Amino acid sequence: MMTNRSCDALVVGGGAAGLATAIGLAQAGLQTQIIGVPDSIRDDGRSAALFQSSLTFLDTLGVGETLRASGAKLSAIRLIDITGALIRAPTVTFKAAEIGQEAFGWNIANAAIIEIMAAAARNTPGLTVSSALLAGIEDEGEQVLARLAGSENPEDGKRIRARLVIGADGQNSRVREGAGIAHRVKDYPQSALTCRVRHAKDHEDVSLEFHTREGPFTFVPAGQNRSALVWVMQPEKAKVMHALAPEAFAQEITRRSSSILGKVAVEGNIGLVPMRKLLAERLVAGRIALVGEAAHAFPPIGAQGLNLGLKDVEALVRRVGEAFRAGDDPGGACLVRYAQDRQLDVKTRSAGVDILNSALIADHLPADIARAIGLGLMRDIGPLRRVMMRAGGWSPLFSP
Repeated sequence: MMTNRSCDALVVGGGAAGLATAIGLAQAGLQTQIIGVPDSIRDDGRSAALFQSSLTFLDTLGVGETLRASGAKLSAIRLIDITGALIRAPTVTFKAAEIGQEAFGWNIANAAIIEIMAAAARNTPGLTVSSALLAGIEDEGEQVLARLAGSENPEDGKRIRARLVIGADGQNSRVREGAGIAHRVKDYPQSALTCRVRHAKDHEDVSLEFHTREGPFTFVPAGQNRSALVWVMQPEKAKVMHALAPEAFAQEITRRSSSILGKVAVEGNIGLVPMRKLLAERLVAGRIALVGEAAHAFPPIGAQGLNLGLKDVEALVRRVGEAFRAGDDPGGACLVRYAQDRQLDVKTRSAGVDILNSALIADHLPADIARAIGLGLMRDIGPLRRVMMRAGGWSPLFSP
């Protein structure tokens, strides 16, 4: 049960984006509450590759160093075309050392990210942490009323009034629904299998991204002779593969990768995630703002998901913090400025991921030729390759 019934800011959603928002706003001086933080964390085998820019922001929250220590650095990314296209794209390797960096970023288990950030949140002055869930919200003009699950009596301590509410509660966001913010969804003919694997050969801190006609098949370093696997394929095939015993699934991974990392063994759980794109029509409605997957979600191409969400958080914390320190309303004009800061970037990246993913699975000769030429130029022209890497964080396909 919440200890306070009013606050400056209420954050809904206990994932990485929500926790970062809550810590940042509390550090900016707002009396902040966050709900939806799990009491126990389930490790589903998924991980996130955090760009240097994301980790630099997380450094300001006091968690960057701990996150790096729990992850594996990504010193290079190698793109390998196994689409079987008539015009095959060349293999290209992008090395962080080429642009004077130790690594493009660090790959960290999702469960570790939440555990580290939740611990930091519980030790942040001015921040109240709860596992309570949201039932609904009402914008009352000067404040937003949030009703927690199971709340019927206004005096039962399960209603919170806040000057600002942030929805960081994922693709099925109750905050987005309660704010009346419409969203568009595009389902892809793909699902992703995710897990961690142990392999005989050293990955040498190189992320391997195979391009197949069904989607990316990617090994991301996750420790000594260990990688996080994201294997995107047709949904029906994914269901069949997901039902395999771990040993049989490991054999399929070894076969599909042509044993590039040697014999593979699966460690832990295997996740199955349908692929879709989601885009909210607005980031702000009144005193309510959206960040992360409540605002946008798309397939795992270019490691954009959490990194894009953290860009939302950084912009929101900056705008709200500036307003609060100036004595202005933290749920007022600063939210409009936040939406202006982020809208174009979110729409551009969403469209970019859609185009790349659609081109990869389309089996159209013009798209194959364009991809082959583009990657060939980046392989052969050093200055162009370095420009792309400087613009693109650890992924040469997108800017951070």
